[in-house]
Formats: sequence, C-alpha cells, structure tokens
Amino acid sequence: MNSVETPSFVLEDTENTVFEDIMIWEPAGGPVPVDLLVLGMQDEDAEFVAACYEMARGLYDDRPPRKNGQPAFTHPTNCAWFLRLAQTQAHVVAAGLLHDMLEDRVDIERENGVSDAGQLDLLQRAIRGQFGSAVIDASLKAGYPREIAERVVEVVSTLTRHKSDLYYKSISGIFTHTDLEIRLAAALVKLADRMHNIKTIENYLDDEKIYQCYKNIFILNNAKQLRNEIRERATDERMVISLEKAFKKCGKATFQALHRLDHGQDADAEIFDLVTYLALALRKFTLEFQGLWKVTESDLSPGDPVYHLFHGIVKKYDSRLHHEDEMFHTQARKELDYISHTFGPMELNVDDMQQAIHYKDAMALREVIAALLYHEDYVIRGFECSRLCSRGRHCLRNEADTEGHQPDGERPSADQ
Repeated sequence: MNSVETPSFVLEDTENTVFEDIMIWEPAGGPVPVDLLVLGMQDEDAEFVAACYEMARGLYDDRPPRKNGQPAFTHPTNCAWFLRLAQTQAHVVAAGLLHDMLEDRVDIERENGVSDAGQLDLLQRAIRGQFGSAVIDASLKAGYPREIAERVVEVVSTLTRHKSDLYYKSISGIFTHTDLEIRLAAALVKLADRMHNIKTIENYLDDEKIYQCYKNIFILNNAKQLRNEIRERATDERMVISLEKAFKKCGKATFQALHRLDHGQDADAEIFDLVTYLALALRKFTLEFQGLWKVTESDLSPGDPVYHLFHGIVKKYDSRLHHEDEMFHTQARKELDYISHTFGPMELNVDDMQQAIHYKDAMALREVIAALLYHEDYVIRGFECSRLCSRGRHCLRNEADTEGHQPDGERPSADQ
C-alpha cells in the first residue's frame, strides 16, 4: 500500500461497515504525511503532534533505509497512523512518533565508536534529558498542557530498551509501570509498533518471521491481561476503546503473518487477504461462539457478522449429497452475494470470490472433523442417517433411479 486512505473516524457510514470493523490495517509504503495524522485534532493538539513529527523527522531523515528499502521515517509515522486509527488521544500519537528516538540516538553513538558501557550509560542519561527538554519546549510553544507532555516523555522512556536488558525485561517494564495511564499509553504504542513491524517482514527469512510473530504473542498476552484489568477499574473510556482496537488489529495482523507462512508466499496471492478474514471468522465461530453446533443451520444475509458464513456448512453439502441442487445453489448464491457485498472494497472478481468460498468450505469442514476427533462432547445434531431419511429423503433406497435419479457415485457432480 503506497498511499494512506482517510481514517475511519472521519468516514461517513457506508454499507461496508462490517468490513471496516474487521479489516486488517495496512501500512503506508512511505512516511505518512503530518496533515493526515493531525486531521480533526484541536489546534493545540495538532501543533504539538506536528512539532513531534518534525522532531522525529530530524533524526530519521539521515538514517539508513529499513530492511525492505523504505525510508526510516516510515516506521514512526505508520505507528502514529495506526494509533490514529485506534482513536487514541493526541499524546499517544505523539509518543508513537517519538517511541524509538532515545534508543536510536544511542545506536548512533555506538555507530560513531562509543562502546564503553559506562560512557553509553552516561550518554543515554544525557540524551534522555535533552529529549525531555525538547518535548516540553514543543508543548509550551503549542499551548499544549505541560503535564501531558511530561507523560509523553515518560511513555517514550518506558518504551526505550536499555542495551543491557533482555527483550522480556524491557517489555515487562511496559506492563508493570506503576502509573496506569503510562502503562496504557505505552501498551498502545507498543501494539502499533509491533503491528507495523509484523506487516513489513517480507524481507526476513521464514524462521525470523516466525520469531517476530512469537514476540507479538508475548506482547498480545500482556496487553490482553491489561485490557481485562482496566475493564474492572474506573478508567478513561477512550483509552479502553483504543486498547481494544489496537489489541485486536495487532492480533489479526500477526495471525495473517503466520497464515501466510502456512499457505506459502505466492499461493493465491490475489485472494489471500480475503482468505485471512475468513480464517479469522472461523476461529471466532468456533472459539468465541462455539458455533460448530450450528453447522446444520443456515442463517446468512448481507450485514451479518462474517462468522455467519460458517452456519449450515454441513447442511450445504448434505443438500448436494442428496441431489437437492436448488437448495445447494441457493446457499452458494447467498454466500457469493454476501462476500461481494461485505468485501466489495477489495475489488475481487467473481472467480476469486468463488475460490475463496471453496477455501472457506474446506476450512470449515476440516474444523468439523477436528471437533469430531478431539471434542469429547461434539456430535453433529440432526445428521444421523435415520433422521435424514425421516425428512423424506431416500438415501437408503436401491431403487433411486426409479425415482428419476441415478444412484450415488454414478450421478454427474453438480459442477459438471
């Protein structure tokens, strides 16, 4: 994605609200313009965020490109963009722009030959002091509250990994900070940071891609515990909503990265994103709603949640098995109509959508088989042969051809 679309918080309602809710956010292929990051903000918020934007650009314009060849400034601006999409407050967006500055400035000193641990520690302290002063000065010039600007400094400091710290220790510092507001803001920035990193790992080897996904699992697990904690406390509702959004979007982006590894880099590239959404919907269907009990019930129309695509998957193929072609094709048409309506923004052609439906059916039936094998209490209700025949079907009759049908196994498939 080389351009950035208008954020959802300024879009009017559309018929594709289901897709907007579930979509995985895509990064820009270069730095996100400051005008887009401050769109809709109050004047003092916009001026402060713009000042932080320029502060970050002053550092990253001279840094080497990222592994995928994009300018270094692409990363902090995309983090800020994801935070904007999560509807975070202005100080969190500012922290997103600045989140790597302290660590990267220390890296520059190391590149310039400073290697002594004591010297690096002194430099890191000096850099923190200079950084804090710059952020406070920017807030004063913008008329932005100093106490909130100080919160930005603390958030960035919390996110900064000391060179002697192991990864777990540095991340744990985010989720154990004594100030809940700092903890929330830092967690939001880290989720946005990891979301952009996981969406831009195309130049990594497969083992490194898996490792990057694993790091996200550690962060997501901590973020979920934080989310559960703040639900039980009197906390700023806006932060709760933003954390929920960022948690889900980062989780889905990580799922997609692993899903791509599972399916191969070039397999069905034009429909891969759609298949990702369908695979996520299946997990929601099976894990959150225990929906495998509904595989013989069909309920689907545009505007329904995506997991409704998996209702009636056994009933769909049962109708084909029993030569009820119109029932089978009616369900297939409903699914195609739903896909076309809900995922219209993806601009797929009918053949691509139909292929995605085939993947969807295979995933669903695989899940049913797994449940039969490993879920002790699971059976498909209403799927016994006697129950089917009691509905007027004649699957046990040898004289099927006297009813105007060929026996099973000799009849051409519905696709021929």
